[in-house]
Amino acid sequence: MSTWLGQYCLNVTDLDRAVAFYETLGLECTSRTDIAEASEAIVENPRKGSKLQLAQQKGQSGPLHMGNAFWKLYVNTNDIATMHQAAVDAGHRSIMAPLRLEQWPMSIGFVADPDGYQVELAQRHPWTDGDDTTAAWLGQYCINVTDLDRSVGFYEALGLTCTSRTEIPDAFEAILENPEKGSKVQLAQQKAQEGPIDMGTAMWKLYVNTDDIGALYDTALGAGFTSLQAPERYDRWPVSVGFVGDPDGYQVELVQRHPW
Repeated sequence: MSTWLGQYCLNVTDLDRAVAFYETLGLECTSRTDIAEASEAIVENPRKGSKLQLAQQKGQSGPLHMGNAFWKLYVNTNDIATMHQAAVDAGHRSIMAPLRLEQWPMSIGFVADPDGYQVELAQRHPWTDGDDTTAAWLGQYCINVTDLDRSVGFYEALGLTCTSRTEIPDAFEAILENPEKGSKVQLAQQKAQEGPIDMGTAMWKLYVNTDDIGALYDTALGAGFTSLQAPERYDRWPVSVGFVGDPDGYQVELVQRHPW
């Protein structure tokens, strides 16, 4: 059985406006889909990096309740100054102008998307994968957890690998991924966190892809995790999906694609 991280899904209040923001950063909208409860779009660099799914819920009214579940997402670049300026010129809010770090060989800056999501712009000097030409691609996304070891154990049970652990002044962090393909999720246990995570209405779900959804679902339940929906084959698309809950209540969609 093989598993890898797919896209992650954030709720937005205006899908066209949100797509335009990420296009300003140099990403592409590669698909749009309408389902019963939401209008959705995927933004990405189709040649490199992760995928972000944006969803405008049809029952949404008023601003999102951000809660404290979703911390930030990363957009990688080889020209952070140009990317940051493009966002500012398009009328988006700068949280922090690009700054060269001393602890790591990288520069970072922050901008806010139209709904207030914190977007970290990141440029490494140099990129360890040798990339020196790509303008923009999605990096990892970061969600807050209450117990880092427990959360790492959950994603490892789903077949992902913890490839790094880091301590920063405010948090303990870990990266989970399939190093061969797919996205990366960063888990952060904030040192000041007390009580459960406030899920709010911002982050909807994250996807774990697999070539054997039945085995993956059974593995999750066997490890003591919560079933939200048993695997089901869809008629509209050549996929089977199921849902499990992670230890803090994040909704994890298991996905297996089938040939047409």
